[in-house]
Amino acid sequence: MAQSPAAASAPDSLLGAVQLLVRNIDSRTTVIRAPRGDTLESVLDRLGAGVARSGELRVVYAGRELPLGATVGELGLPWDATLHVSARLLSTPHVDAWDLACKIAGAARLAAAAQKVLVASLDMLVRGFLDFDSAAKVYRVSSASSWDVGDHLDVFLRSGAPASLVQLYLSEQDEACRGEAARAIRRFQSAVETWTEPVLLEFCWSFAAGGARLSDPLYTASRSMLETVLSDPTPERWRDVPRQRVAEQLARLAGEVANAVIQEIAAPTVAAAMSNLAEFKVFWPVLREQVLELGADADTPRRPWRMALTRTLVSMLRSVDDCVARFERSLPARGKHASPASALLKWPASLQGVWAVLTELNAWSDLRQAMRTTLAAHATAVTALVLSAGRELVWDIRWIARHRDVLESEARRHLAMATLPDPELVAGSDEAPYEMLIDRARLLSDSFAYIALATPGALVCAALVVAFKHEQATGPGVLREWFCLVCQALFNPRLVLFSPCPHDRRRFFVNPTSVVHPLHLQYFKFSGRMIALALRHNIHVGVLFDRTLFLRLAGRPITLDDIVDADPSLHASCKKILEMDPSLVDSDVLGLRFVREVDVFGSRSATELLPGGKDISVNSGNRQEFIDLLIRDTFVNSTRYQLGYFAQGFSSMLGEPVLQTAFFQSLDVEDFDEMIGGSKDSIDVKQWRAHTHHRGYEENDLQINWFWKAVESMTVEQQRMLLFFWTSVKYLPSDGFLGLGFRLYLSRASSSCDHLPTSQTCFYHLNLPAYTSSSMMQSKLQVIVQEHVSSGFGAS
Repeated sequence: MAQSPAAASAPDSLLGAVQLLVRNIDSRTTVIRAPRGDTLESVLDRLGAGVARSGELRVVYAGRELPLGATVGELGLPWDATLHVSARLLSTPHVDAWDLACKIAGAARLAAAAQKVLVASLDMLVRGFLDFDSAAKVYRVSSASSWDVGDHLDVFLRSGAPASLVQLYLSEQDEACRGEAARAIRRFQSAVETWTEPVLLEFCWSFAAGGARLSDPLYTASRSMLETVLSDPTPERWRDVPRQRVAEQLARLAGEVANAVIQEIAAPTVAAAMSNLAEFKVFWPVLREQVLELGADADTPRRPWRMALTRTLVSMLRSVDDCVARFERSLPARGKHASPASALLKWPASLQGVWAVLTELNAWSDLRQAMRTTLAAHATAVTALVLSAGRELVWDIRWIARHRDVLESEARRHLAMATLPDPELVAGSDEAPYEMLIDRARLLSDSFAYIALATPGALVCAALVVAFKHEQATGPGVLREWFCLVCQALFNPRLVLFSPCPHDRRRFFVNPTSVVHPLHLQYFKFSGRMIALALRHNIHVGVLFDRTLFLRLAGRPITLDDIVDADPSLHASCKKILEMDPSLVDSDVLGLRFVREVDVFGSRSATELLPGGKDISVNSGNRQEFIDLLIRDTFVNSTRYQLGYFAQGFSSMLGEPVLQTAFFQSLDVEDFDEMIGGSKDSIDVKQWRAHTHHRGYEENDLQINWFWKAVESMTVEQQRMLLFFWTSVKYLPSDGFLGLGFRLYLSRASSSCDHLPTSQTCFYHLNLPAYTSSSMMQSKLQVIVQEHVSSGFGAS
């Protein structure tokens, strides 16, 4: 005698309850303790597989049929009353289908109960049912009938036939009986194109309720078919099946798959994990959709299947926590540049499971805080996991950008770069290179014509090739030089598109007076394209964005503390207003109104911060609102069009506008500094020397020692000029010369001492004549580091 989970968990002393013995349509008896206030229909909802929808059942006690809407108390049912449940003969136009379905269910139940029955008739009955189904399809097409084939198979579902066939297959009867049931089930599986989700769900539910192993071939085949139809859902598939019933079935099935994934995370086996993960990713999103639709039902969280679902979610989170903790312990002690690759190789299946489970948990709002706690507790491991994720996986885990503060900068940059078009696809593209011939005297106008007026596809899908007019050099070095020169020209304050921060001239925000430039909006779009292309080509152009500009691109609000670099005077004034004594502010001693006054080229204008603002005084109660509106008007409203065009240009190089938001949401402004601006630190000459090889020279040659002595005596800007002349790299990556990916070379030049050094920037080669004195070396290098010489003097 089986006992329901609900009954097992209820206390024996439950007041006002009656113990009922419910003999189900699958011939099993279930013990249920039901409060006297429960309706008979709600009691039936607790039964497992093999139960048709409660509205299609008959419940008989002591020879009389009981009304399903009546409560247990109203019916006066005694303790240990035995209720007999059977399928009601439907009033249906499909009488033949109903008769065949009932015969299939009845024959299977009798065989499972070891009663005398010709089980060989099962195959004949199933074949007849499916033949009738095929005839129904023909009838529908020929008669243009509104009767859907789903109606026919719905009869099969309501009869309880799926549960009965599965019960026989899983029974302890002889192999002949079980084999006949298996053949009948396979025959239905071969006709899967006619099935609906509810029928497939019923088969899967029956396997699960009957204790089938997850690896059982028939159970596996049924789940696989269900995955196929769930991957292409349409509303009409579900027809009129109650949502609670669907959710209950899916919860049981998804819970089984989740438990299998949990076990594999604990003890990874690659092949099995891949199989169960695929099912996990199919069932859980569908289950979530069902639960969300039921969310308006206040009773949903208390239903047994929903509570079981919550327990499964918590178990998954615990399993992830344990797995990530073990992975974290296996990581090598990390220096700044250490790689966890060796540890990652030992965990391929587990880590796939971890990401799949975390992605699903993130979608359940009531688990997000607990999940965040887990991520924060294992920040080092999570960073390593993100860094190990390939481009495709990173796209699936974009949600982790909401927890970017848990990640290290390197992982945040990895997330952002994965949103950019794959450079390997461009390298393997059949598109002809996009070639540009630039006159240095017309650097911006020529570059604008090539970049701003090109189609996005021409720039994204093909390699960029740049040559300067009257110069032979081409290749990556020239491309790097061009990017740096154009970006620095675009952000030059004299062009009035961007303004530098007063205390950091490398950091820029949008200049609201840029309207004086006749093509300012088109140039903002051009600027956006150039920055996105520089990121795609991993070129540091030495430009830094002010926090106000970065936050706007990331879609985040700008607060008072965010404007300190862009406008320190306004920041100080606003701070003073907030810190003033309330009574002094209320006395209107400041004379402030909800108005922003602007001086543009000697002409003053006023903008109301809200309707009627010129008549609204700033007081202690509204001063915070005043400051918020003042900041918004200064840094958002006054430059919304300029930023809009910049964003258009940037997103056009990514393929979709949504990718721009995903890119910036992954980052903090300091991360973006490193990606586009390069290192802010001084150049480490010792690292520079250690990263340089020699050709034609030895390490201890006089010329080599004189060279590095001269470099050490240079200013930081002169060192950058020399590096730019040598490599077309002016600003190093955040990890210095190691981040270049290539060694530098000092080669002995064959030219005489009268000549200046030359370079091959594509290959990071500096050709150094064998100068005869330290002073000669010093004077020649001083010529090189002049700005007008360091650009365009080298060869490819």
